[in-house]
Order: sequence, then structure tokens, then C-alpha cells
Amino acid sequence: MKKFSIILASALIGCGLTTVVSSCSEDGLDIENGNSLNTSNFWKTESDAEKGVVAVYNMFYRQGTWTRNIYTQLNGMADDGVSYAGWSELAEYSKFIFTNYNFSEFNTKAYSEHYVAINRANQVLDHIDDIPFADSKHRDDLKAQTKFLRAFYYYYLANIWENIPICLTTSSAADRPEQGDLDRMLTIVENDLLDARNDLPLTRPESEYGRPTRGAAYALLAKAYAQHHKWNEAAEALKWIVEGEGKPLYDLVSDYGDNFRESTENNRESLYEIQFSMVMGTVGFDGTDNYASSSAQLGTQIEINQSPAGIGWNNIEANRWLVDWFKREKTVDGKNDPRLYYTLFYREAADDFPDNDNRIYKWDSWNEGWGNRVFIRKYSTDTHVNDIYYWNGNNFRSLRLADMLLLYAEVLNEINGAPTDQAIDLVNRVRTRAGLPELANSTYYNLATIKSSKEAFLNHIKTERALELACECVRWFDLKRWGIDNEQTLAELKSRDSDFNNFIIGKSIRVPLPQKDVDNNPNLKQNPNY
Repeated sequence: MKKFSIILASALIGCGLTTVVSSCSEDGLDIENGNSLNTSNFWKTESDAEKGVVAVYNMFYRQGTWTRNIYTQLNGMADDGVSYAGWSELAEYSKFIFTNYNFSEFNTKAYSEHYVAINRANQVLDHIDDIPFADSKHRDDLKAQTKFLRAFYYYYLANIWENIPICLTTSSAADRPEQGDLDRMLTIVENDLLDARNDLPLTRPESEYGRPTRGAAYALLAKAYAQHHKWNEAAEALKWIVEGEGKPLYDLVSDYGDNFRESTENNRESLYEIQFSMVMGTVGFDGTDNYASSSAQLGTQIEINQSPAGIGWNNIEANRWLVDWFKREKTVDGKNDPRLYYTLFYREAADDFPDNDNRIYKWDSWNEGWGNRVFIRKYSTDTHVNDIYYWNGNNFRSLRLADMLLLYAEVLNEINGAPTDQAIDLVNRVRTRAGLPELANSTYYNLATIKSSKEAFLNHIKTERALELACECVRWFDLKRWGIDNEQTLAELKSRDSDFNNFIIGKSIRVPLPQKDVDNNPNLKQNPNY
């Protein structure tokens, strides 16, 4: 269980500290308001620096970041998720239908909230070296945390929008930042993580859960390198995660479901979690983007966001092919893959898992009106008595070891041009945790076929990642890394997810930039073909 230690500071929750600007030449007319925070009176003490870093963490708790909407967008654009949201524009945005480039619920809210986080990080990095610290290692740790967080936010911005403004110093209203492309933005992410990794500790005490460790930096670095197709660099980062410094720091938990329970957060499989908490209860959030609030809600809405209509908002659910793929192969004791149970709610679940509780949020029976629709179970809390809560405190596991093991297998395959024994062993670690046989003994997959070529093994990795990481906001970036912009791949995706009938090669691989930002910055061009 977590102890929520990153208490959000009320002193520094604004979009950015104000800067005193002189409008006259006479110095006597420049009067500082001592009652407001600004760059001349805030960045003075070690405590100020700590508050500044906490304000960057605060941006995890926004509707456009990790409170709610990013789950709909990332899962919806991938082939494992689909949106039938009653808010048509919200549903359309996950279906590659971008009618309104200024759509508030995602394209401006998520975009701007990520940049608020980045600007807060920039303020810390611009001022922290001028602040006296009793222990320089504390300064180094705070700087490393901040660089990790800036890289984290840029990683998502870059992979969703691609050609985005480059902001690496504190912003002002007069700024017209230059535009980067995906290559440059991933390089920025990589450089921040390279700077951060050695100043982050190997482990943290429970009182500091939620702050990144060296393993978190290596994990995000590996994912950035993989997206960048820098396979050798990715392999080095992944080797560190798998082997550690003398001994591995991470291992798979024995129960797959422990990755999504509130009662088993921050376990040995986790490399980085966004810490959610009900410490604020259900108060302190007024439904507005009030960045100055001193009572930020620290819970997540992931559960109510993905719950069926009548129970929750039904903004995102799963595609049926996932159920079919899970059921293609039995465990070594002849049962269904337990990951299916922990991932999805569906009509036949009670027959497939007769010994488990298959009620949706404690409902007594499957609602006939849902037919063959499939709902996402991951991150559903197991502590509710009747209905789900508007908020819950279940951490989101952003980076976990199973993802790294499968990514390492993929990277080794790219480097060697064929699957190695090590790559097969990495896949088997993930499979056997789920109770499945090793690939050599699989009753569905043929190991000789899988090992026959680089392409054959990559196709199998795509399957393994689809099942292990379903509906975890991973699949869309996976699809981009593997390449969507060709007719053959697109045809395969259309066969699983009709949303890809709307996908236009050369356009839909990236989301349009908010048009108001393009209009206000002459250095920005709208993304291609929009």
C-alpha cells in the first residue's frame, strides 16, 4: 500500500510564477506586490525548490492528463479499444475523426495541461542552481526528478501530436517557440533521461513512493529509444532493467492481477506508478481547470470513465477480438488465461471463470442489453460494495517489468535480425507467469514458425504484447513503432477494429495541433494533411 507523500503544494499550483515587468524607465515606479508570488521573491529556499517540483507532479491530476481523458484517447486510437461515448466528438476523436481541432475535452485540454507541466518543470530547472542547499545531493535528486517528469510529459506529447513546440526554458506570453518534429522531440526526451538517471536513487523508501528511481528513468529511456528505432541504445537500457547493478531490482509478481489492485500497489514489478489517493475524499475539485486550487483532487476517474452506461460514463471499452485471442490458448492446467479475467468483462466470463467473481461492480448478473460488448476490468477497484465511486485511489502503473521484458525481446530481434534464445526466454517469462506453457510446448503457436524469421518473431511479439498489456495505454504507441502507414498493416487493423476505416495514411498517424496555437504562433504549422 502507498503512503501518499507527494503532498501538493498550494503555494505553486499556478500555470507559472509571474514575472515583474517594468513599463516605465523610472525605477521608482516599479513596485513589487509583496502579497503575490513571482520570480523575484519565490525561488529563494530549499523549501521553495521542493514546492516547485511538487507542482510538476500536480499536473498528473488533471482531466487531460492522468485523471481521465488520456485513457479514452490512447486506448481508443489503438485497436484494442473503442469508444461509444455519448459525447459524439469525444468518441470521434478516438476514431480518427478530427472535425474540431480545438476540441476542448482532449485536443486543447490535454495539450495545454502537458505544457503547463513542462513550464513548471522549466521553472524549477531555471532557478534551482541559484538556491542554497544544505545537501547538494538533494538538489541533484530534485533536478533529476524534474528532468524525468519533463521527459515523461514530452514523451506523450511527442507520440500523440509529433510536431510540437519546443519549450525548454520558462515561458512567457510573448514567446513564439519553434516547432520540433518527432525525431527532435524524442531526442529531447532521451537527453533529459540520460541526465536524470544517475542522480536518481536505485530505490526509495515508502515515504517517497511516486518519485522516480533510476529504474524508472531507464524504463522510459528504453521506450523512447524503441520509438526512435535506436535499437542498440534501447538494448543497453533494457539490459540494465533486466540485470540490474549486480542483481535485478525487479521481478514479475506471481499474480497478474496484483498489477491492477489498489491493495498491491508499488510492488516489485512496478518501475513507475502515478500515485492516486482518496486522501482528499471527494472534495476540492469544482469541475473547472482551476490550477490555483490548494485542494487538488488526488484520485483518478479511470474506473468510472470505462464503466458501462448506467454504471459509469462508458467513454471507452474494449474490442471483442481480445477475448477471442486470449481464448486461443489454454494454461498448462487446461484453464483459460487468467489475464483475460483481470483485463475484461464480457458475457461468457462466468462460464470461462466459474470460480471467480464475474459481476460487474457487484451487479448480480450480466445485463442482456450489453450483448457481445466487452468492458475493461483493469483498474476496477475490488473494494466496492455496491456502486463505483466518482473517484478512486488505484495507482496507474505507467511502467512495469512485463512491458520491458517483451520490449527487450523485440529489440534483440531487431538487432540480431532473428530471434535469439534470450529473446525467446524473455517472452517465456511473461507467458509462464500467466500459467501458459513455454513457446516450445505451446498447443497453439509453433516455435519453429515463430523463430523462422525476424518478421515472424515480431508478429508474435505483437500478439504477446496485445494480451499482456491490453488497455494499458501502450498499444497505440506500439502500433506507431511497428508502422501503420502502409496498406497491408492498415488492412489487418481494419479487420479487428472498424475505426481504422477512418484512418488516412500520411495523416491520421498523428493528432492535429490545436488550431488556436497554430494561429497564434507563426513558427507553427498544422500537422501534415490537416
